[in-house]
Amino acid sequence: MTKFEKKFFTALHEQDETEKEKEAFENSLDQDTNPEDFDVDVDVDVQPDDPAMKAASAVAERNEAMKSELRSWIGRMEDFLDYLNGEEPESIQQKLANAEPDTIFDRMKQSEQRKISRVATELAGVTESFKGYLAQTENPQFKYV
Repeated sequence: MTKFEKKFFTALHEQDETEKEKEAFENSLDQDTNPEDFDVDVDVDVQPDDPAMKAASAVAERNEAMKSELRSWIGRMEDFLDYLNGEEPESIQQKLANAEPDTIFDRMKQSEQRKISRVATELAGVTESFKGYLAQTENPQFKYV
């Protein structure tokens, strides 16, 4: 079982336990008791000029700016990957592959296609790694790391 499957089944099990606990609580009450009477309403008085709130807001803004910049890097790398090794006829790899015999592109094709493929593979790996970091930005385990 993969790590994801274990977490998924654990979450499902915990959700079932929460429902069972709620049902057991409601069954333990007297007939004339409303379970909603036991709900606690917490009023949080947030002061906008609180230094902790200002600091948290500044950190959140900084993190959003970083995520935005990371998204732009990923977009630019994907654009360059398409330009370098894409399937469209304008990509470098396609132009070299379709080069007429006895031209400079034909000579380049013989020596450079493997290098282009290797560079594109490495760049694609970096791009996917960046996407992984972007996906983990919402994970509280990695907060402030």
